[in-house]
Amino acid sequence: MLISNKGLNPEFDRVNRILVRGVNWVGDTILTYPSVQGLRDLFPHARLSVLVPDHLVDLWKTFPRVDEIIPFKKKGGTGSAWEDLRFSRSLRNERFDLALILPRSFRSAFQTFLAGIPIRIGYQDEGRSLFLTHKIKREKEILQIHRVHYYRRLTAVLGKLEGIPSPRLFPREEDRDWARRKLEALNLTDGTLLVGINPGAAYGLAKCWPPARFGELGKRLTEKWKAAVLIFGREEERDIAGRIMKSSGGKGFDFTGKTSLLQLAALLERCRLLVTNDTGPMHVASAVGTPVVAIFGPTDSVATGPWGEGHVVVKKNVECSPCLKRVCPTDHRCMELITVDEVEEVVEKRLRGLLNNQTPITKHQIISNNQ
Repeated sequence: MLISNKGLNPEFDRVNRILVRGVNWVGDTILTYPSVQGLRDLFPHARLSVLVPDHLVDLWKTFPRVDEIIPFKKKGGTGSAWEDLRFSRSLRNERFDLALILPRSFRSAFQTFLAGIPIRIGYQDEGRSLFLTHKIKREKEILQIHRVHYYRRLTAVLGKLEGIPSPRLFPREEDRDWARRKLEALNLTDGTLLVGINPGAAYGLAKCWPPARFGELGKRLTEKWKAAVLIFGREEERDIAGRIMKSSGGKGFDFTGKTSLLQLAALLERCRLLVTNDTGPMHVASAVGTPVVAIFGPTDSVATGPWGEGHVVVKKNVECSPCLKRVCPTDHRCMELITVDEVEEVVEKRLRGLLNNQTPITKHQIISNNQ
């Protein structure tokens, strides 16, 4: 919400073409929406383009605040250097006036520097200060706030904005039609209670609650609530989904690796609830208005928990969490101590509230004592 164009700092009043270098992850992409919306509010007449990895293009297709999506392929080694050089030539021709660099990687700053964009704003660490004209310090306080605020902080140098809109994702009608047809083919009519389960995590195994426990939870929800449990995940997580199906006695519907991002959003939109690890689909669910029960272990729920009201975080108060490690070097106690009974209790309480049309609860955490 722009208070007015008077909120724009005079240094930037000649900006007409803006490039946003998007982040590289599904969840973080959702959490950058308020920052990009803030840019549009500050520069209502500028042409706004986003430069994003090609696997995330779908997440920007329905975002109403951008004029252009520029995809690129993520490559490592010498391939990435050639890709950056190629992009520098094409981006130079666009004559961008300003770049907002949301990732903190060296490469993201280098890309915009090579493109000759005169104003380049980003966080200054990772050895990239040389490539930025406006360097924002990543102080300890910034690292302890939610990622929505973290990304929004980058726009503060541009002008004053009031309020932070909730990230919203709107599936296309074609994606909603696809979801409807898929569910109808499985005899899951509009009266069926749909509960989603997302058992994987792109960041690493340490973020994953044991698949057998997801399976047992799904089995209980099917038997006690007559729910249809939909399992979501990436193609690489099909083995996890298989173990869940086995643990649940085949009670569930496996969509792992079978959806695009917007098709996933359309299915999540139809779920009454999503039970998930800390991963991208958690934020997709939140952005389409589906309540979330999120299981946290090595990551910080204050920084990356689901945004907004109506969500619940389940975690253990253990001394080594959050460690932010991809693989637990010890006994994975932050996840192993979370029982099926505990998660089931939270899920059932949330489902009862939803089915009784109670006012959404304020986001909070269920924290168990040390054990």
